[in-house]
Amino acid sequence: MKLEVLGNVQDAGVPHLSCDCNVCEQARATEKPMFVNSILLKENDNDSSVRYLFGASPDIRLQIKGDYLDGVFVSDTHLGDITGLLWLGRASANYSGIPVYGTEDIDDFIMKNDPYRLLVDRDNVKLEEVEDGDEVELQGASVEIREVIERGDYADSLSFMIKGEDKKVYYVTDLDKWTRDAVDAVEEADIAIVDGCFYSDDEIDRYEEVPHPTVQDTLEQFSDSDTEIYFTNMNHTNPILQEDSEERQEVEENGFKVVERGMEFKI
Repeated sequence: MKLEVLGNVQDAGVPHLSCDCNVCEQARATEKPMFVNSILLKENDNDSSVRYLFGASPDIRLQIKGDYLDGVFVSDTHLGDITGLLWLGRASANYSGIPVYGTEDIDDFIMKNDPYRLLVDRDNVKLEEVEDGDEVELQGASVEIREVIERGDYADSLSFMIKGEDKKVYYVTDLDKWTRDAVDAVEEADIAIVDGCFYSDDEIDRYEEVPHPTVQDTLEQFSDSDTEIYFTNMNHTNPILQEDSEERQEVEENGFKVVERGMEFKI
Protein backbone atom coordinates (compact mmCIF):
# COMPACT_ATOMS: atom_id res chain seq x y z
CA MET A 1 0.00 0.00 0.00
CA LYS A 2 1.07 3.56 -0.67
CA LEU A 3 -0.02 7.03 0.40
CA GLU A 4 -0.01 9.69 -2.31
CA VAL A 5 -0.03 13.38 -1.41
CA LEU A 6 -2.77 15.15 -3.40
CA GLY A 7 -2.43 18.59 -1.82
CA ASN A 8 -0.61 20.43 0.95
CA VAL A 9 -2.19 23.84 1.61
CA GLN A 10 -4.90 25.26 3.84
CA ASP A 11 -8.64 25.12 3.04
CA ALA A 12 -8.68 28.15 0.72
CA GLY A 13 -5.85 26.93 -1.51
CA VAL A 14 -3.17 28.83 -3.41
CA PRO A 15 -3.74 31.24 -5.00
CA HIS A 16 -5.88 32.55 -2.19
CA LEU A 17 -8.94 34.56 -3.23
CA SER A 18 -8.28 38.33 -3.34
CA CYS A 19 -4.63 37.98 -2.34
CA ASP A 20 -1.65 39.52 -4.12
CA CYS A 21 1.15 38.11 -1.98
CA ASN A 22 4.20 36.69 -3.77
CA VAL A 23 3.10 33.07 -3.34
CA CYS A 24 -0.38 33.69 -4.75
CA GLU A 25 0.80 35.92 -7.58
CA GLN A 26 3.41 33.38 -8.64
CA ALA A 27 0.78 30.62 -8.65
CA ARG A 28 -1.40 32.76 -10.93
CA ALA A 29 1.44 33.79 -13.21
CA THR A 30 2.73 30.25 -13.69
CA GLU A 31 -0.76 28.70 -13.69
CA LYS A 32 0.48 26.24 -11.07
CA PRO A 33 -1.99 26.26 -8.17
CA MET A 34 -1.31 24.46 -4.92
CA PHE A 35 -4.13 22.12 -3.96
CA VAL A 36 -5.83 21.81 -0.57
CA ASN A 37 -4.38 19.16 1.74
CA SER A 38 -5.51 15.63 0.98
CA ILE A 39 -3.97 12.17 0.66
CA LEU A 40 -4.93 8.97 -1.15
CA LEU A 41 -4.35 5.48 0.25
CA LYS A 42 -3.96 3.14 -2.70
CA GLU A 43 -2.82 -0.35 -3.57
CA ASN A 44 -0.93 0.66 -6.70
CA ASP A 45 -1.13 3.15 -9.55
CA ASN A 46 -4.03 1.40 -11.27
CA ASP A 47 -7.07 3.69 -11.14
CA SER A 48 -9.33 0.72 -10.38
CA SER A 49 -7.27 -0.55 -7.42
CA VAL A 50 -8.05 0.02 -3.73
CA ARG A 51 -8.37 3.79 -3.20
CA TYR A 52 -9.33 5.62 0.01
CA LEU A 53 -9.38 9.40 0.16
CA PHE A 54 -8.53 11.38 3.30
CA GLY A 55 -10.07 14.83 3.00
CA ALA A 56 -12.64 15.75 0.35
CA SER A 57 -11.17 19.08 -0.68
CA PRO A 58 -12.60 21.76 -3.00
CA ASP A 59 -9.89 20.69 -5.47
CA ILE A 60 -11.10 17.09 -5.68
CA ARG A 61 -11.88 17.19 -9.40
CA LEU A 62 -8.24 18.09 -10.12
CA GLN A 63 -6.78 15.71 -7.55
CA ILE A 64 -8.56 12.43 -8.27
CA LYS A 65 -7.73 10.55 -11.44
CA GLY A 66 -9.99 7.80 -12.67
CA ASP A 67 -13.56 7.20 -11.61
CA TYR A 68 -13.27 4.95 -8.59
CA LEU A 69 -13.08 5.39 -4.80
CA ASP A 70 -13.59 2.80 -2.07
CA GLY A 71 -14.26 5.37 0.64
CA VAL A 72 -13.63 8.83 2.05
CA PHE A 73 -12.41 9.74 5.55
CA VAL A 74 -13.62 13.15 6.73
CA SER A 75 -11.83 14.87 9.64
CA ASP A 76 -14.18 17.83 10.11
CA THR A 77 -16.76 19.98 8.36
CA HIS A 78 -14.56 22.88 7.34
CA LEU A 79 -14.24 24.11 3.77
CA GLY A 80 -11.12 22.13 2.97
CA ASP A 81 -12.27 18.73 4.17
CA ILE A 82 -15.91 18.25 3.20
CA THR A 83 -16.74 20.49 0.22
CA GLY A 84 -15.39 17.95 -2.24
CA LEU A 85 -18.13 15.49 -1.29
CA LEU A 86 -20.48 17.54 -3.47
CA TRP A 87 -18.52 16.41 -6.54
CA LEU A 88 -19.59 12.83 -5.77
CA GLY A 89 -23.22 13.79 -6.40
CA ARG A 90 -25.59 13.79 -9.34
CA ALA A 91 -24.42 17.15 -10.70
CA SER A 92 -20.91 15.73 -11.12
CA ALA A 93 -19.56 12.15 -10.95
CA ASN A 94 -22.81 10.65 -9.59
CA TYR A 95 -21.05 7.94 -7.61
CA SER A 96 -22.99 5.14 -5.96
CA GLY A 97 -22.83 4.20 -2.27
CA ILE A 98 -19.32 5.39 -1.43
CA PRO A 99 -18.68 5.00 2.33
CA VAL A 100 -17.95 8.30 4.08
CA TYR A 101 -16.32 7.83 7.49
CA GLY A 102 -16.99 10.56 10.06
CA THR A 103 -18.22 11.16 13.59
CA GLU A 104 -21.84 11.45 14.70
CA ASP A 105 -21.51 15.25 14.60
CA ILE A 106 -20.14 15.17 11.06
CA ASP A 107 -23.01 12.91 9.98
CA ASP A 108 -25.44 15.26 11.70
CA PHE A 109 -24.01 18.24 9.81
CA ILE A 110 -24.38 16.41 6.50
CA MET A 111 -27.98 15.41 7.21
CA LYS A 112 -29.00 18.95 8.23
CA ASN A 113 -27.62 20.69 5.15
CA ASP A 114 -29.41 19.98 1.89
CA PRO A 115 -26.50 20.10 -0.57
CA TYR A 116 -24.89 17.31 1.45
CA ARG A 117 -28.06 15.51 2.59
CA LEU A 118 -29.00 14.93 -1.05
CA LEU A 119 -25.85 12.83 -1.44
CA VAL A 120 -27.30 10.43 1.13
CA ASP A 121 -30.90 10.64 -0.13
CA ARG A 122 -29.74 9.82 -3.67
CA ASP A 123 -27.42 7.01 -2.49
CA ASN A 124 -24.27 8.68 -3.78
CA VAL A 125 -22.66 8.17 -0.37
CA LYS A 126 -23.25 5.98 2.66
CA LEU A 127 -22.45 7.48 6.06
CA GLU A 128 -20.28 5.25 8.25
CA GLU A 129 -20.15 6.60 11.82
CA VAL A 130 -16.83 6.32 13.65
CA GLU A 131 -15.53 7.63 16.96
CA ASP A 132 -12.28 8.04 18.84
CA GLY A 133 -10.45 4.72 19.14
CA ASP A 134 -12.34 2.89 16.37
CA GLU A 135 -10.25 0.94 13.89
CA VAL A 136 -11.48 0.56 10.32
CA GLU A 137 -10.12 -2.51 8.57
CA LEU A 138 -9.34 -1.98 4.89
CA GLN A 139 -7.85 -4.20 2.24
CA GLY A 140 -4.12 -4.09 2.89
CA ALA A 141 -4.26 -1.54 5.72
CA SER A 142 -6.27 -0.26 8.66
CA VAL A 143 -7.14 3.19 9.96
CA GLU A 144 -7.42 4.04 13.66
CA ILE A 145 -9.53 7.08 14.45
CA ARG A 146 -7.95 9.64 16.81
CA GLU A 147 -9.97 12.66 17.94
CA VAL A 148 -8.03 15.91 18.34
CA ILE A 149 -8.72 19.29 19.95
CA GLU A 150 -9.77 21.76 17.31
CA ARG A 151 -12.05 24.76 17.21
CA GLY A 152 -15.06 22.54 16.69
CA ASP A 153 -17.06 25.20 14.89
CA TYR A 154 -19.54 22.61 13.65
CA ALA A 155 -18.36 19.12 14.55
CA ASP A 156 -15.59 16.98 16.00
CA SER A 157 -12.16 16.97 14.41
CA LEU A 158 -10.37 13.73 13.65
CA SER A 159 -6.88 12.56 12.86
CA PHE A 160 -5.92 9.17 11.46
CA MET A 161 -3.31 6.54 12.27
CA ILE A 162 -2.92 4.69 8.97
CA LYS A 163 -1.35 1.26 9.45
CA GLY A 164 0.25 -0.64 6.58
CA GLU A 165 2.15 -3.92 6.71
CA ASP A 166 5.45 -2.19 7.40
CA LYS A 167 4.80 1.34 8.62
CA LYS A 168 2.38 3.57 10.51
CA VAL A 169 1.57 7.05 9.20
CA TYR A 170 -0.12 9.58 11.47
CA TYR A 171 -2.13 12.14 9.49
CA VAL A 172 -3.32 15.22 11.38
CA THR A 173 -4.12 18.30 9.33
CA ASP A 174 -6.02 20.58 11.69
CA LEU A 175 -5.69 21.01 15.45
CA ASP A 176 -5.49 23.85 17.97
CA LYS A 177 -2.42 22.73 19.88
CA TRP A 178 -0.19 19.80 20.66
CA THR A 179 -1.93 17.82 23.39
CA ARG A 180 -0.33 14.85 25.12
CA ASP A 181 -2.41 12.41 23.05
CA ALA A 182 -1.46 14.10 19.77
CA VAL A 183 2.22 14.16 20.71
CA ASP A 184 2.09 10.47 21.64
CA ALA A 185 0.46 9.66 18.28
CA VAL A 186 3.29 11.37 16.40
CA GLU A 187 5.86 9.48 18.44
CA GLU A 188 4.06 6.19 17.82
CA ALA A 189 4.20 6.60 14.05
CA ASP A 190 7.05 5.96 11.65
CA ILE A 191 5.94 8.93 9.55
CA ALA A 192 3.77 11.86 10.65
CA ILE A 193 2.15 14.35 8.28
CA VAL A 194 1.12 17.21 10.52
CA ASP A 195 -0.57 20.60 10.59
CA GLY A 196 1.88 23.32 9.58
CA CYS A 197 -0.62 26.08 8.84
CA PHE A 198 1.41 28.99 10.21
CA TYR A 199 5.14 29.37 10.65
CA SER A 200 4.71 31.76 13.60
CA ASP A 201 1.84 33.23 15.63
CA ASP A 202 2.42 36.75 14.28
CA GLU A 203 1.96 35.66 10.66
CA ILE A 204 -1.61 36.95 10.45
CA ASP A 205 -3.39 39.51 12.60
CA ARG A 206 -6.19 37.15 13.69
CA TYR A 207 -4.16 34.14 14.75
CA GLU A 208 -6.16 33.86 18.00
CA GLU A 209 -9.33 33.23 15.99
CA VAL A 210 -7.80 30.35 14.05
CA PRO A 211 -5.13 28.85 16.33
CA HIS A 212 -2.81 26.10 15.09
CA PRO A 213 0.46 24.79 16.51
CA THR A 214 3.01 26.88 14.64
CA VAL A 215 5.85 25.32 12.70
CA GLN A 216 8.20 26.85 15.27
CA ASP A 217 6.26 25.13 18.09
CA THR A 218 6.43 21.80 16.28
CA LEU A 219 10.16 22.06 15.61
CA GLU A 220 10.71 22.55 19.33
CA GLN A 221 8.18 19.93 20.45
CA PHE A 222 9.69 17.17 18.33
CA SER A 223 13.34 18.20 18.26
CA ASP A 224 14.41 14.79 19.64
CA SER A 225 11.82 12.67 17.88
CA ASP A 226 12.69 9.58 15.85
CA THR A 227 9.55 10.02 13.72
CA GLU A 228 9.95 11.30 10.17
CA ILE A 229 7.83 14.48 10.25
CA TYR A 230 6.36 16.36 7.30
CA PHE A 231 4.31 19.57 7.29
CA THR A 232 1.04 20.03 5.42
CA ASN A 233 -1.98 22.39 5.51
CA MET A 234 0.19 25.50 5.02
CA ASN A 235 -1.55 28.86 4.79
CA HIS A 236 -0.60 30.97 1.75
CA THR A 237 1.25 33.30 4.15
CA ASN A 238 3.55 30.56 5.41
CA PRO A 239 7.13 31.15 4.18
CA ILE A 240 7.99 27.44 4.18
CA LEU A 241 5.95 27.17 0.97
CA GLN A 242 8.86 28.96 -0.70
CA GLU A 243 11.72 26.54 -1.32
CA ASP A 244 14.39 29.25 -1.12
CA SER A 245 13.16 30.88 2.11
CA GLU A 246 15.23 30.98 5.30
CA GLU A 247 12.30 29.41 7.14
CA ARG A 248 12.20 26.43 4.76
CA GLN A 249 15.93 26.03 5.19
CA GLU A 250 15.51 26.03 8.98
CA VAL A 251 12.84 23.33 8.76
CA GLU A 252 15.03 21.09 6.62
CA GLU A 253 18.18 21.68 8.64
CA ASN A 254 16.30 20.46 11.71
CA GLY A 255 15.37 17.22 9.93
CA PHE A 256 11.75 18.08 9.09
CA LYS A 257 10.23 18.27 5.61
CA VAL A 258 7.33 19.80 3.68
CA VAL A 259 5.04 17.47 1.72
CA GLU A 260 4.58 18.24 -1.95
CA ARG A 261 1.83 17.11 -4.30
CA GLY A 262 2.82 13.82 -5.93
CA MET A 263 4.95 12.52 -3.06
CA GLU A 264 4.34 8.87 -2.19
CA PHE A 265 5.01 6.89 0.98
CA LYS A 266 5.17 3.09 0.94
CA ILE A 267 3.60 1.64 4.07
